[in-house]
Amino acid sequence: MDSCGFSIRGTIKNVEHKYIDEIFEKNDYLNEIYADDIEGAKEDLRVLEITPKEAAYLDHRTHPIFTRKFEF
Repeated sequence: MDSCGFSIRGTIKNVEHKYIDEIFEKNDYLNEIYADDIEGAKEDLRVLEITPKEAAYLDHRTHPIFTRKFEF
């Protein structure tokens, strides 16, 4: 296998549309891909706040698989 992975465990909170305008202002790509209906996209998309508790990095290119765990 020639890939790497990253996993995060923690809590996710839906913050509704609190930051959606700021996210679109700071990320021009979103304005490009949703150019046909930016306001509709802003209504449909959800902003999630992720509070990580632990994470892991796995490198499948090595044998044995390299794993590094992190705690936040």
